[in-house]
Amino acid sequence: MLKKLYLQSKITSMKKFNFLQAILMVPLILAALSIQFACSKKIDVQKVPAVTTNVITGITARSATSGGNVTSDGGATVTAKGVCWSTAQKPDTSKAHTSNGAGTGAFLSDLEDLTPNTTYYVMSYAINIMGTAYGNEVTFTTLPSQFICGDLVTYEGKTYRTILIDSQCWFQENLNVGTRINGSVNQTDNGLLEKHCYNDEESNCDFYGGLYQWDEMMQYVTTNAQGICPSGWHIPTDADWTTLTDYLGGESVAGGKMKEAGFNNWASPNTGATNSSGFSAFGAGNHSDVGFDYIMRYAFFWSSSQDNAGPGFSWSRTPDYTSEELYRGSGNKGNSFSVRCLHD
Repeated sequence: MLKKLYLQSKITSMKKFNFLQAILMVPLILAALSIQFACSKKIDVQKVPAVTTNVITGITARSATSGGNVTSDGGATVTAKGVCWSTAQKPDTSKAHTSNGAGTGAFLSDLEDLTPNTTYYVMSYAINIMGTAYGNEVTFTTLPSQFICGDLVTYEGKTYRTILIDSQCWFQENLNVGTRINGSVNQTDNGLLEKHCYNDEESNCDFYGGLYQWDEMMQYVTTNAQGICPSGWHIPTDADWTTLTDYLGGESVAGGKMKEAGFNNWASPNTGATNSSGFSAFGAGNHSDVGFDYIMRYAFFWSSSQDNAGPGFSWSRTPDYTSEELYRGSGNKGNSFSVRCLHD
């Protein structure tokens, strides 16, 4: 009996000891779990690199400079870094991007082949085995196109040569934009850019350019000198034509220096034609209340300046096939003349 009581007492003591031991172990277990969780959480945050995006510098019409700084590799080697850009927000490496080496640290990136006067969004990136990280997004706008006279100008699907004459940059060809309508129909303010083509043949517009009534050319705003010319260009004023005329030696000889030489586009004798200015005027004729007339004999060029002495009239310039003169005349706004654009 005594032996049995002793064994029971010992078992009870052991149970009490194990229970107390278990209670004492709980804080240690919780502490260990906390440390393990904290370490695990830290690894999750750093599994991809950390990278920031530079501000944009060196902005031109077609390029800019950016870059970034990989401040952490996330615990794995950074295998690629650079910047990506797009005209939409949140660009990624599936869009245009640079490749600026590997590893951590700062880097510079050149953004090229951009479109003038366009807003872009830029984000840096860094890649390691765990994935791709992106930096903060920055934005910038490229400058307007940096035109140099002599460059080609593409406008409404057609390309025009340009020529510098003294300080003025001119289209070297007559403007040809809009939808052809018959010469028997007036061009109107109907939201559709319209033109006349000599003898109602589109091929004549392709070669000689369109013929425009004054209001249509001005787009029905008498003070808007741009008219139907592209942005950055305008319909020459009467004063602009005078500047050209004076530079070429005055009205008595300017026409010859503006006319294309030979008889491909002018009737004989095409007096005094040298085209020494490079203006390359053709005998495109015109359209008036008597119909189409004067092809290969005269060219009629509108100005944007109204002749206040004659209501319904505007100043124009006219070279012709029998003289080297350049005539300043007052044309009826209802007539359809050629248009040359002048750079602002």
